[in-house]
Amino acid sequence: MLEAAERLFARLKINPKRVKALTTGLSNQQSSIRQLKMMNTEDENELSEALQFEARKHIPMDGTDALLDYQILGEDIKEMDKLNVLLVATTQLNLNNHLNLVKSMNLRPGIVDSEAIGMANAYVIEHGLPDEGTHVFLNIGAVSSVLVVWGRQAPFFARDIQIGGHHFTKEIMEKQELKYKEADDFKRSPAHTELVDKLQGSTEGNFSVSVAEHTIYDNLVDEVRRSLRYYIKESNESFFQKIFIMGGSAGIQGLDEFISNRLNVPAEIYHPFAQLHHDVEHDGEFSAQYATAVGYAMRGLLE
Repeated sequence: MLEAAERLFARLKINPKRVKALTTGLSNQQSSIRQLKMMNTEDENELSEALQFEARKHIPMDGTDALLDYQILGEDIKEMDKLNVLLVATTQLNLNNHLNLVKSMNLRPGIVDSEAIGMANAYVIEHGLPDEGTHVFLNIGAVSSVLVVWGRQAPFFARDIQIGGHHFTKEIMEKQELKYKEADDFKRSPAHTELVDKLQGSTEGNFSVSVAEHTIYDNLVDEVRRSLRYYIKESNESFFQKIFIMGGSAGIQGLDEFISNRLNVPAEIYHPFAQLHHDVEHDGEFSAQYATAVGYAMRGLLE
């Protein structure tokens, strides 16, 4: 990782020791996030103590080295004496490991955000949240994915899904008898859309994948569907306006349409540079992989 960072700094002509206002983030596995409803109070100490108490009910914390931070989202529209508060928790060990990694890259630690919040902010800071229902953000990474559901009047929810681009590549290797690099390139090519059509029941294409077979594509959709059903049960909110797909594996050809058709919710790949003034040369299909980084950067600019 350090060598990769050094190559990146060299390519971008960045001197890490001169970087100011750095924003980084803890992965979703290293932090826990939950939206809570608290009594409205102007006493910050009282609110902080109440959150410490509530956190132990709702967020798993191992040991006594738990670290908490929170953001007040505003008054609850249904209960005016209550505040909606977004609570984030991690451990001192997780934070120390993260800061040591940052320092090992010759960077000066700054704001430490959360992956789930960063990926949502990439969209929310620029476009806001829907007044009715929610948006769903699905960040598909290399080996796992993060799902976030959020609306202006609907609670924040985040969940890890242990499926990522690597699992799609492995399945393509098996079905198409390709080497790993060939399979990885194939899933990003237009030809891959034919495979997705085959999985959805299309008679076109000449791929040897049985339509009745349960694939990694179905597994991802099943996990998203399970998460949304849980969200409906917990929040009584069932209007999902759109699914925004982002992350390093968002460019899997035809996956957005597959997810949309299976869940009956509009889905699109989110390009975080579309509304920004920037100098990025390749901001087309590849820009989705930078969504979380853009969210971190925008958070840093707002501080």
